[in-house]
Amino acid sequence: MLAKSEIQQEAMNLPAHERIELVVELWDSLVPGEIPVPDWQRDLIRDRLAALDDILPEKRSLPWEAVRKRVFPDRT
Repeated sequence: MLAKSEIQQEAMNLPAHERIELVVELWDSLVPGEIPVPDWQRDLIRDRLAALDDILPEKRSLPWEAVRKRVFPDRT
């Protein structure tokens, strides 16, 4: 079995598109329970979800046209 450093070195020699494919395949191979989530991130998510609860449903979303104008102001 190859050591992690050997695998990493071999991966770095791949063309960019193959390295991207490798990253995607590695990411997709992870099971959600295997990904550690620090407490501070859980707290942040909890806080943001709680803040959303305080916003009226009609204020939580925008029509696509309004989003497009915000994201692409020079393309109106």
